[in-house]
Amino acid sequence: MQRVVRWVSLLVLGMLLVACGNPMDLVNPPAARVNSKVLTKTELNTRIDRLEVGMKKNPDPNMKQPTRAELTAMVTEQFVVQNVLIDLATQKKISATTSEVDAQVEEFRAAVAQNSKEDFDMVISDQLGFKDSKDVGFREFCTYFLVQKRLAETLVTTDTVTAEIRAELEAQAANKELQANGAHILVADEALAKTIIEELNNGGDFAALAAKYSTDPGSKDNGGDLGWVGKGQFVPEFEKALFDDLKVGELTPAPVKSQFGYHVIKLLGREERGQFDMANIDSEIGNRLPSTINQRRSEEIAKLIDAERKKATDEKRIEVAPTEVVVTPSVDAATAPTATPAP
Repeated sequence: MQRVVRWVSLLVLGMLLVACGNPMDLVNPPAARVNSKVLTKTELNTRIDRLEVGMKKNPDPNMKQPTRAELTAMVTEQFVVQNVLIDLATQKKISATTSEVDAQVEEFRAAVAQNSKEDFDMVISDQLGFKDSKDVGFREFCTYFLVQKRLAETLVTTDTVTAEIRAELEAQAANKELQANGAHILVADEALAKTIIEELNNGGDFAALAAKYSTDPGSKDNGGDLGWVGKGQFVPEFEKALFDDLKVGELTPAPVKSQFGYHVIKLLGREERGQFDMANIDSEIGNRLPSTINQRRSEEIAKLIDAERKKATDEKRIEVAPTEVVVTPSVDAATAPTATPAP
């Protein structure tokens, strides 16, 4: 199961399994239908067989293996989600060409090769439940991956999210609070801290002594400078020195003890400042944009799918058969010769 999770992370998807089948008939009844797309019970159970084989090959002792009933529900659910989304994309004239799907398959192949020594087709079988990379279901999975991305891009644009982040940062910059800029040298021994204070009072260089003695890796190579911060960012003993005890330019006359050790503190500045420095706005937008836009697009896609799914269900364009756990004797020998599902 751990390998399934790794593969899904690799694809940057929140969904594991999708499938598409043949027209329903009495011999091979449907497990699920979304408009004209059908997942037959035979296809469903074949995919689950392959998944179970993959999990037996690569068991994760830290995770409980899902039951066959749980896998059945998961595969069926993702079939529905995939095809609802593809139908939505089609309505909006969003699609993927054969060559684009080919390119996506190769992109996934390269990603697997970078992260695993396993054969790509075996990964497809063991971790996604498809026969191999030529399986029509896997190619439709790639189609789904592509159109989901393109549909999401129409719902939430980069310009929109950039403007939202900028507005948030500007509001933070306008919201002023008392902040202090301090520098410190952190050591474990009180006697050493006293010696450092004596050196500083005799003209020693704070930055040089911080680089030499401080055990704080986040500030020692920056002259001990902690930057501008508001109240509530440091332990009480440290905060009291910065906001109450010291004047700008002053050094603590004695070491300040905290749970981390002994601090030699110098107050570099204290003033009312915005909670964000507008000088850093472009870099901060650049840092936030990728994760924010991915989150927003995921949220909007989910809302769109939920609404369309409800509508399609009400109109009886989605049908899901009651879950039946079917234990099949084997899987395609060429793909998984030892496939024997657990009872």
